[in-house]
Amino acid sequence: MQRLPTFINRSVRRIFPVLLFCFSFQLYGNDYVHFSEDSLLVLFQDLAAADTPGVRDEINSAIIDVFGSALALPGSFDHPFDSLFSLGKVISADSLVRIITWSYSDSPSDHKYFGYIHLRNEDRSDLSLYFLKEEGHSGHESEDSVFCHTNWYGALYYQVHTVYHDDVTYYTLIGFDFNNLFTNKKMVDILTFQDGVPRFGAPVFYLPDGIKSRVEFEYSSRVVMLLRYFPERDMIIYDHLSPSSPRFAGQYRYYGPDMSYDALRFERGRWVHKSDIDWKQ
Repeated sequence: MQRLPTFINRSVRRIFPVLLFCFSFQLYGNDYVHFSEDSLLVLFQDLAAADTPGVRDEINSAIIDVFGSALALPGSFDHPFDSLFSLGKVISADSLVRIITWSYSDSPSDHKYFGYIHLRNEDRSDLSLYFLKEEGHSGHESEDSVFCHTNWYGALYYQVHTVYHDDVTYYTLIGFDFNNLFTNKKMVDILTFQDGVPRFGAPVFYLPDGIKSRVEFEYSSRVVMLLRYFPERDMIIYDHLSPSSPRFAGQYRYYGPDMSYDALRFERGRWVHKSDIDWKQ
């Protein structure tokens, strides 16, 4: 059984009876998962309303514990958690991988990310659970790095596209990062499993400036960027980003869509860059 957090604030104590019931009676199976969703809904509401960092951290610790206990149970993989609208929830096309992510902030420039990877084997007889521990990697140098679940960079995933090459399954993740007050980020990443251990990043992105392990886009927080896999075109299509003026080159707070589009297409085990594609939403 996972530890029960110590609550030190009145707003956190309000949910203590819910968690105490959950842990004390040790509900199992679908009953526990359904009850956990109700508890998590209260916890996420309190997380959004909390007014100090310490309280937010305590509430989030409870979320981590309740989620972890629920997701470790048989049958939990197929539970949709539909009432939890603030989460990133993606399931692979082969129904073997589910990733749940969430975030909260202590300030506009301090966003914290958390999540779980749900993995089951091909015959659905076994379930593995990995907690995503953020290490706060920053900068575009992370495009050349490979991470695991214990030193994750942090993101909210909103799409996964599964591709295969040479008996390797590449779960292509598309995610979002609030980054800071002035810029947001989006990324395309690769999730693979080596001896059952998740690995984020693989040198399969062939871009104009070289081979990357993931692709990151940084742009003004005042604009919206398109980045999505479109099955009808079998490509990841995205806005081409440019500075609002040439003098702002390299200052991403001034970057935004310039009304042209680029793409990534999976070809012979590589995500290959395609420039200036003719595409309309």
